[in-house]
Amino acid sequence: MMTMGGCGSCGCNSCLLYRSARCPFGGCWDDHRAIVNPYNGCHAEVRTAWTSWNKPGEQEHWCRGGVCYEREADCPHFIAYDESRHIVRTCLLANVEVWQDGYIQCSVIDSIGCEECYRRLEEKDD
Repeated sequence: MMTMGGCGSCGCNSCLLYRSARCPFGGCWDDHRAIVNPYNGCHAEVRTAWTSWNKPGEQEHWCRGGVCYEREADCPHFIAYDESRHIVRTCLLANVEVWQDGYIQCSVIDSIGCEECYRRLEEKDD
């Protein structure tokens, strides 16, 4: 499906792994697809509808210039994101995000770990 107006209909926006910053491709599926199956390898026309159309790597991408050829089914890691199952909770020293698959995203875990967080909380309560 081709759409106009940006990345609003991109399959990545409705993928759990993309939304929770755990995409195995490091970000957008289209960035990976541009490497393994470049757009200009399948289509001969040069697209000039966006500012940086002539920069290296731009023609390889499928989604550019407000046009998105949505094919999220091609991504082998796509998991449909269910917003109703995305919860933000208060934990010991920070708010955490709990995703539909049980993954907990916490800035404290990422920086100092759960044990240190709990130790600091206990120290604070003494």
